[in-house]
Amino acid sequence: MGSVVAAVVLVTGTGCATSATSAAVVGDVAISEQSIFDQTAQASARAGQPLTVDQLAFGNRLFTTQDIRSALLADVAQQRGVAVTDAQVNAAMAGSTSTTGARDAQSYRELLLLEGLLSGQGAEPIAYTNVTVTVDGARTSTQDQAIELRKTILTVPADAPLPALGVGADPIQGQSLDLSAVPDPLIDGVLSARPGDVLINRGSDGFYVIRVTGRSEQPAQISATTILAGQNLAVQRQIGEVALLQRYAEQVGVTVNPRMGVWDPVALQVVPTPTAS
Repeated sequence: MGSVVAAVVLVTGTGCATSATSAAVVGDVAISEQSIFDQTAQASARAGQPLTVDQLAFGNRLFTTQDIRSALLADVAQQRGVAVTDAQVNAAMAGSTSTTGARDAQSYRELLLLEGLLSGQGAEPIAYTNVTVTVDGARTSTQDQAIELRKTILTVPADAPLPALGVGADPIQGQSLDLSAVPDPLIDGVLSARPGDVLINRGSDGFYVIRVTGRSEQPAQISATTILAGQNLAVQRQIGEVALLQRYAEQVGVTVNPRMGVWDPVALQVVPTPTAS
């Protein structure tokens, strides 16, 4: 479905705060709400133009997700004795074409921590819960069209064919998503939705009305070798973090400020608060 708001990918940072001003709490670590707002504001500045309200909200959810995962990853690495030196981070950055400097240093450190944890996994597969969601829907040019189309789609069951879409709506062929899907505004909240839910997400070429036609959770296993062999670094990091951290997150506990969204403990993402039908 393509990526938009690419400027808000790969920036992380965890801070401490009181619960009253926390975006989230991971175990006994509080993530500052202000630190999330600051990261989103920086992403907006790098985009070169003001972000929409929806994009800002997605940025807040994305950075809260990243900081939650950062806290979990650091704790697991400490428990397992996996450490990354400044020299290793500098060497990794020196071999990259990125020019964003200090903002990327933490991301490189976490990627190296993840690789270290996966390398130490050996041949033992990592057990986790996978989610598979099937969707269809349509793209519209305007938000008003999308809102009206959503109302129409909600009149039929999730397992029924889409109703007539009308002029100005381009159908989306049915497709399947699972936890290897990297967080993206276009599929924001889709993995957490239920059959019959209809979401409206903004894309670079219009508004996407996405109907969830099916959803299943099932036990899954993946080897560290398979993750490390992945060609797409973003996918490699996404599935690696989910597989490694899913059960640990459940053990230590994660809570999210409702102002940021809702915590999905399976997808390990902060997702939008469900929209009432």
